[in-house]
Amino acid sequence: MMVRVWVGLMLALTLFYVFTLFSRGLILLFEPNFLAVAMGIGIIIFPLFALWALSAEIRFGLASQKLARRILAMEIPGLDLDLRPSGRATKESAEAELRRVQELASGSDDFTRWFLLGEAYEAAGDRKQARSSMRKAIALAKDANSSQN
Repeated sequence: MMVRVWVGLMLALTLFYVFTLFSRGLILLFEPNFLAVAMGIGIIIFPLFALWALSAEIRFGLASQKLARRILAMEIPGLDLDLRPSGRATKESAEAELRRVQELASGSDDFTRWFLLGEAYEAAGDRKQARSSMRKAIALAKDANSSQN
């Protein structure tokens, strides 16, 4: 629930930022100075990039959540991690699970294994690889859905 609140807050702040800058960019477009017009174009383009980035992150988050619910419904065993009192995995258990799941996922087109690999990378602290593995799991799950229909 807290994540949704933060996402909503970030979305509201980004939209405020976009509309504020967009209006300032339009004002600059009608100035006679070439430099002001160039700045106006830049000010209009940057907020559009921010909207694109935010929508990409929201789509990734929603697809990840949907896949997580699907895998939970399949009752596939998760990672075997030793947790600290804070709820985070210990470094040793995370690295051991990462090695185990890497062997399972290598050469596999099973989206559940790639999802677990993403979780294992996240537990080990490698967020870039975790997101990459999760993207592959999402793509494989979509392919599995389309081949079933």
